[in-house]
Amino acid sequence: MKAVIYFTEVPEKYLHKNMEHMIGEKLLATGLYKEYGLKLAFEPRAAGEHGKPFLTLQPKIHYNISHSGKYVMCIIAGEEVGIDVQEHKKVNYERMLTRMVPADMVREILESEQMEKAFFTQWVLREAYIKWTGEGLSKDLRKISLDKGSYLMLEMEPGYSGAVWSRDPLELRWVHEEIQLP
Repeated sequence: MKAVIYFTEVPEKYLHKNMEHMIGEKLLATGLYKEYGLKLAFEPRAAGEHGKPFLTLQPKIHYNISHSGKYVMCIIAGEEVGIDVQEHKKVNYERMLTRMVPADMVREILESEQMEKAFFTQWVLREAYIKWTGEGLSKDLRKISLDKGSYLMLEMEPGYSGAVWSRDPLELRWVHEEIQLP
């Protein structure tokens, strides 16, 4: 299955200004137009049981948006899909892990030689999964089975992790877009 990720960097002057959602919507609008000739303004949307948005008149077009740090990404595919990107920030790893992974994985990750990378890998995998299924945070992250569906770890610059999850393996194409802001 083919999918495309439209992505951009938030301009420095807009970092920490809560513009990421608007930028994600602009990426979606750009992608829909370039890929399908559709104008987002004319495509009604609704939300699933747990809030995952979808195009009501385009059942074969699925999308998901993620942002963290300077990156905003929108994936568009022919099947349900979830994407997550995360900037690496110092957090209470042990506390977060106890709510994020099965108990037997907590020590394994904390004692890993590349603990931060292992932590953020689990973070983006589990976030992308719940975005793919549309369950959102109603799903206990510790109970996610990593053998359902198909995932890809995204190649990101140091200090970032990203993942995509779908039912079938995806062939990804990346498109960088410069988004015009007011």
